[in-house]
Amino acid sequence: MKTTLVAAVVAGIWLAPTAYADSQDQAFLSFLAAHNVAVDTNTAMNAGHIACAQIVDGESPSVVDAIVSRQFPTIGGDESWITAAARKAYCPN
Repeated sequence: MKTTLVAAVVAGIWLAPTAYADSQDQAFLSFLAAHNVAVDTNTAMNAGHIACAQIVDGESPSVVDAIVSRQFPTIGGDESWITAAARKAYCPN
């Protein structure tokens, strides 16, 4: 029984899909890591894309920070880092 369970767990891990982040996502996450921002990866990337959309729409950094903070309360004070990372990785122009 234990052998079957262990084999099933190992097979499940081995067959699990690998998470994929493109080069923009990697740059975004690397920026956050370099600044010791510990936020769930999916939450951070979603917030980053929201921040970029707001930046592209011409919102000021403080307004973008407020939008990110309101929409992603689990970020816990790191919204300015999210905005800076989004500006650098997702919408540098």
